[in-house]
Amino acid sequence: MTDQFTQMKEEIMTFGEELKQRFGNSGKEPVDRAAFTLLLSGISACRKMPGISGHMGYEKLYHCPTEEAAAEGRAFLQNMYEIEDRETLESALLREFSDCEQYEQFRTFWVGAPMFGLEELRPEGREWFLASKETAAQFAPIVNERGFYAWDINEKIGLCRKAVACGVITEDEFWEITDPFVRMAQVFYQSWEEYAVSCLCGAVYFMRREKEGLKDFLDLNIKLVRQLFDEGMAWQKYAWYQPKSREWVALFDVSQQCLITKKALEEGRIGHMYREEPEEDFSDCGWRFLTGDETEEYVSEPGNVVLCTYSDACNLDPSVRAYFYAAYGMQYVKTKEGWAELS
Repeated sequence: MTDQFTQMKEEIMTFGEELKQRFGNSGKEPVDRAAFTLLLSGISACRKMPGISGHMGYEKLYHCPTEEAAAEGRAFLQNMYEIEDRETLESALLREFSDCEQYEQFRTFWVGAPMFGLEELRPEGREWFLASKETAAQFAPIVNERGFYAWDINEKIGLCRKAVACGVITEDEFWEITDPFVRMAQVFYQSWEEYAVSCLCGAVYFMRREKEGLKDFLDLNIKLVRQLFDEGMAWQKYAWYQPKSREWVALFDVSQQCLITKKALEEGRIGHMYREEPEEDFSDCGWRFLTGDETEEYVSEPGNVVLCTYSDACNLDPSVRAYFYAAYGMQYVKTKEGWAELS
């Protein structure tokens, strides 16, 4: 099975290089946030379902043309995902599409800062965890901290679009539910090419148990991505969305606070981080973040080191998220290859 994943990884890498050579954001049409939200569902929107026989498009939210079609769609969503209203929709999103969270757990082990000990798992849970971690590791060199977020975002927004189309949720509810997915996409990706590669890796991981049809599933999704990048099509035509100001998203328990230099916060980059015993007078996790080129005089100046949440630090650099559980006293510097431990 490992050989099969290796072959698929190499196929995705080759396809990703092809996209890099063919495309870029230059010359593409700018897109507003609403259209960007719909474009993020690119792969999912290509799939038909009962009640939705055609493509839902990317310019506006689709609604079933007749009540008969809407009822057919609602029946499908109920039978397939147990979706009947907003509450059950949100439960389905969490239940069905959370592979990105599993990947984050694996990353804590890969960087040497595990969030829990394997001995804490029951034997059957440990076996599943180790097998899944091994599968995800095949794709880690391609996606790094970007992980499988794109696949989950694509599927979640796509499912929400289908729920709107059938009248399960309102348009206002759609924008509310999908808002954090859009913010998350901005944190982890900078182009449709990056997003597409993450989608493909996530697709394989999502269907990893289907040994017989796994390669066919990858081939199908590569075909859909190729179509999205065809001349004049959605991901070829439109540029990646660039908001006027940063859109923050909750990536970690927001009660966990840390210290960061104003320089790192203002420049939006982290190049040096270390963890020390936390202060007692506030919810301090002990992490300290810097750009790495601040002077001692700058750091010593009152007001140049400020409080932020660990989630905000992850927004600035999502690669720090995996290190949260590192021991006190650990120190790291950013290199071209990633974070390197300092002795």
